[in-house]
Amino acid sequence: MRTIAFLTKLKGMSAPDYFSHAALARRQWLASCSLWAACMVLAPSQVRAAGDKFHLTLALDDKASLSHLPLLLAEQLGFFAAEGLEVDLVEQPSQSQAMAGLTHGSIHVLCAPYENALLLQHRGFDAVSVVQIARTPQWVLGVSNKNVPNFKNLADLRGKRIGVIDPDGSAHRCLSISLLRAGIPPNEINAVYVQSSVHALVAMRSGAIDALFASDPLMTALEQKDDVTVVSNFRTLKQTQRVFGGPLPGNGLIASRAMVEKNSQVFQSLVAAVMRSLKWLRTAGPSDLLRYLVDNPVLPDRLVYLNAVDNLRESFSRDGWLSSEAQQVSMRMLGLLDPSFNSRSAALQSTVRNDFVKVAKQRLRM
Repeated sequence: MRTIAFLTKLKGMSAPDYFSHAALARRQWLASCSLWAACMVLAPSQVRAAGDKFHLTLALDDKASLSHLPLLLAEQLGFFAAEGLEVDLVEQPSQSQAMAGLTHGSIHVLCAPYENALLLQHRGFDAVSVVQIARTPQWVLGVSNKNVPNFKNLADLRGKRIGVIDPDGSAHRCLSISLLRAGIPPNEINAVYVQSSVHALVAMRSGAIDALFASDPLMTALEQKDDVTVVSNFRTLKQTQRVFGGPLPGNGLIASRAMVEKNSQVFQSLVAAVMRSLKWLRTAGPSDLLRYLVDNPVLPDRLVYLNAVDNLRESFSRDGWLSSEAQQVSMRMLGLLDPSFNSRSAALQSTVRNDFVKVAKQRLRM
């Protein structure tokens, strides 16, 4: 896979300088993962009791993204507490750093797309996905109406600056596949690391980037203010299947197999809490959503919040189940981006535990 040269104005680097810096950082991180896998005897941090509840630390990236809405609602609606859990939602700067926290044992659970479980397994860390939160990646590509007023198709993005929140995560992979499907090698665009939804909002409105690949509510807010035109929408099943050749799953909960097996009842409770939230979202109306509106730095008003949730409704999982087809699509995507992944794909079939979902579905009548 050819690496995109990620540029950053804030650090004042030229493209070649930043490319070298980013490539070195990536190699160092991958080397660290290999070292942990080879040298460390896995001893996951214990799930400890906090009073009459079990305490879990759950890592996620960009807490401003509504892709995490089911988790935030599970916290606000009391579903975690009702299942006997105390869950700390800890924001991480990137999926790579969250994955590192999981391998180190400093966090118990990772909220990230399913392909992260495959990547961890590929690097020697025995990870499993226990519940699926989103059945599409939930990313949106919006083109600046100010900078690219005559946009016709993705070929017009050659040489343009595309903002990406995570330079080495799901957004980067999905964007790369989207460009390849359109016949554009990823190195023919300039992917700009924008750090967070807030930074992305400023970068788009200041004209520092020509397009943005991000999630809601940011993309809905920009679209409604006519800052961008949406040209790729991976909130929908139809466009996700068209580009990726099937259902590419979005966020789910990932943990080490040893941790899950040692604390099976705790993880059963965690899965049940998330599925209660997914079930609540199915029928939640505007008044229900506004009652549990979370503080969000990129939401200008309540109407944008409601519209953003409506835009995401189709993408949220109906029942937490991760299908075998979705697993295969994730594996195929990783293989397209890194051919070396294909040599071990057969060994990665055991990265899903749907048994917790099966039990919760029966209990919750989903």
